[in-house]
Amino acid sequence: MHNRCRMIVASFLVKDLIIDWRWGERAFMERLVDGDLAANNGGWQWASSSGCDAQPYFRIFNPVTQSEKFDPKGKFIKRYLPQLAALDGADIHAPWEAKPLALQAAGITLGKDYPLPVVNHAEAREKTLARYAVVKKTS
Repeated sequence: MHNRCRMIVASFLVKDLIIDWRWGERAFMERLVDGDLAANNGGWQWASSSGCDAQPYFRIFNPVTQSEKFDPKGKFIKRYLPQLAALDGADIHAPWEAKPLALQAAGITLGKDYPLPVVNHAEAREKTLARYAVVKKTS
């Protein structure tokens, strides 16, 4: 798995879904063929803003903007999510925000062909910042 994708997944699981970073670290070590104990463990601590060289607590990757920035044409998405291949432009990065006609033209029914979001990133970001702020005040 590309390092950028690892960072986005880690940020999403830890800061959007509020999953203990150790669960993700363990899952990556068990499932990825290129697992390296130090890099994996350090990467997860970095993403969760808890390691000795942690990213700032307020850095929370937005999966959509990361996708737009590092895969502007959606090549990765088209390869691994072929059900979205008929979407164009920004729609491929956030199909749940696509206009109904664009989804219809691509033959996509949200919730059937592609899942609806499990979390609203903007709301999750605010909740995470509030949680980290409590820790910051007690330090």
